[in-house]
Amino acid sequence: MTRLAVRPLPVEGESLTGYLFRLGMLNCVFRPSEIMDVLGVGKSSHVVKGWCQPACDYLFDALETRLERPVRPYLRQFERQDDLPWQRDWTRLIQDVRTGYPRICTQCVAETGILDWRWGLAFTSTCPKHASLLTAECPGCKKALTPSGTLLLGCDKCEMDWAEFEAPMASEMSDLELQLWAQLEQDPSNVDPTVIQDLCRAIVYMMRPFDSLHDTLEAAPRLIEHSAYVARAYRTLQEPEFFAQWRKQCHEKRKDLMPLGEEFLEAPCQLFRDGLLNDWSGPARGSSIPLDSIALGDELSENTRYIAQPRREAAFESGEGVGYRYQLDIASIASIKGWSEEVTEDLVGNGVFPTFKNVAQSKKRRFDANQIIGKLRQFAVQTADGFIEVDADSSAFRRNFANPGMLVNDILKKVIPGGFGEDKFLSRIFVHESRFAKWLLQQRKSATRRSVPLNKVAVALDCTEQDVRRLVEEQKLKWATHREWEKWIDGPSLFEYMICLD
Repeated sequence: MTRLAVRPLPVEGESLTGYLFRLGMLNCVFRPSEIMDVLGVGKSSHVVKGWCQPACDYLFDALETRLERPVRPYLRQFERQDDLPWQRDWTRLIQDVRTGYPRICTQCVAETGILDWRWGLAFTSTCPKHASLLTAECPGCKKALTPSGTLLLGCDKCEMDWAEFEAPMASEMSDLELQLWAQLEQDPSNVDPTVIQDLCRAIVYMMRPFDSLHDTLEAAPRLIEHSAYVARAYRTLQEPEFFAQWRKQCHEKRKDLMPLGEEFLEAPCQLFRDGLLNDWSGPARGSSIPLDSIALGDELSENTRYIAQPRREAAFESGEGVGYRYQLDIASIASIKGWSEEVTEDLVGNGVFPTFKNVAQSKKRRFDANQIIGKLRQFAVQTADGFIEVDADSSAFRRNFANPGMLVNDILKKVIPGGFGEDKFLSRIFVHESRFAKWLLQQRKSATRRSVPLNKVAVALDCTEQDVRRLVEEQKLKWATHREWEKWIDGPSLFEYMICLD
């Protein structure tokens, strides 16, 4: 085995992949596979996760052998970088925050010849030393950076050294990112995971700023403009005016959804704000700024790379994925309307709205909002004799074990005469007054044919669960005998009691 001519030690803050590239470059070996062969760890270990080499014992053993001295103490920083508690989280929108491709500050590389490990985090955007966006492409030829030892010298495509390029235009760096860089330098294990979760949410939403659905991704996909989107994510969290501009652009971009109501127009902003774990000045204050006082600003771009492959549909691929703006699922409809998912299940049940590319009974089934509008428009009405407008929060629903989703569904199935106001289809529900009373009674009969959970009985009677227990003691209601392990009320006894109350 040829002895390495140059055997450098790792530098504080250097990434493991960067160190391997530097070791190879100094010994005139540039390709990742060749570097691993020189270390004698075999082809099975060549560059995991795109370009990031994981810290592991067999690699450290190989490094000690080839460097011909004890280096374990110097390598521990790589183990710490690879085992941070917030690095992977299966509950956030970007589960693994390590990028699978190189992003660098060309000035830093020209000055130090080092690749900083923090450049490989999906939530960093800007070099704090030079205030320039991290780049994933050569500033000269605009081609993607190659993960190899040449990265430490310059572009392997146009053969320009990083030192030859003029300094890129400085970018304004947010206070939040500056704080994160400081924490990552002092004690990276102590970074607040909820902040990382909110940042990942902001990044994904800024990739699809007018979309109602946002997919969970295993990792951030390779994207040349990633740093610019991340910088925009910081602005979304911290600048009320920027958040307000986003809201206004949602109204403009999603104006086709006007018949469903204003909440559907600004659903991306609402869903984003409701899903945050921390209080941020941007979403909190930006939502209260009047829309007519806002200048539109630069148009936010959209990127289909942040739509998971299973959700993609050829018929919806147009431009930057404009069709995806109108996709909804049960959870998003519920969140936008402020309904429970149970109510939304009743709304879309029995196939009243067409679904696409998924199982009709699946809770993950998706709908096109424009198709929903088309279906509701067939039942558009204005006030007429014998028809009343039903409030979605009406106590009549609760008292009869019904909900507005069930009513809309039955109107669409023509079980009951009714329709929807032309300005707000799902907020203005009209129904024949006398038929509505019969419909409510039918829902009550249907619900009380069997036993009813104690909590639902309390809601229907507008009382506490303790009050319901007292009614059982007074023999006005009965316990369901076949559910001895949990408290349910006998349905027929409940129906008779409610008839007496009427």
